[in-house]
Amino acid sequence: MNQTANYTSFSKVLSDLVELAQTIEDMRQRLDQAGVPYISQDARQVALDGLQCDMGACGNWIKSLMSLKQLCQESFDAEWESKYRERMGTGLGIEQSEDLMLDYLRNTLTTKVHFKIETLFSNILKAISGSSPRGFWQIGDATLELAGISTSGQEKQVLTVLANLRNSFHANGVHNNADLIVQIDGIDFSFMRGQSVECGGWRHIVTAIRNNISVLRAILFSSAVSSRSTEIRDQFATGNL
Repeated sequence: MNQTANYTSFSKVLSDLVELAQTIEDMRQRLDQAGVPYISQDARQVALDGLQCDMGACGNWIKSLMSLKQLCQESFDAEWESKYRERMGTGLGIEQSEDLMLDYLRNTLTTKVHFKIETLFSNILKAISGSSPRGFWQIGDATLELAGISTSGQEKQVLTVLANLRNSFHANGVHNNADLIVQIDGIDFSFMRGQSVECGGWRHIVTAIRNNISVLRAILFSSAVSSRSTEIRDQFATGNL
């Protein structure tokens, strides 16, 4: 596996996913203590529960792949490579097969996390403001404004980074929006219009997700959102699309 991208091993990826899941759990417990029941269908708990599941599912698939490789190495000696590829169900080489699977997991995690954040923002705006604009850029700005957070600061850049990563997956890895160069937690993110995105490795993805969760926390516990005394309906959970 050669996709750790500045990580020394996938053990670090896995530990970071566990850490993110725990951060989300802490937010869920805080919401519960504030009067938003842990097992409710409130959009805040629904979204956070889904994010936890995404972290767990991604981590489990990585562990499964690593365990399968180790099992084949220990059980089949010189034939382990062919047995490993056979169990992965591929005729491709090992490195290419692993790259394809890990690409899929990384891209899927990014897309699902961003989708849940966008949906939660929209649900919050509908509940508190009565309506939500269309398009993530407008939804994101409206949610930041609602929470009293600047739409031109670091929080906006953090949201934009994850959105740019997600959008690049739909454009064969090419960035088609405005140029953006930003540093988050000492990690450089560079998006240049018309150029391939080179900041989509595991370390970049985990850093982007961690900081988006931080922005999400600031929004959920802002006075405008946390003072909401009635349930924020989740359009998918309630079936009212």
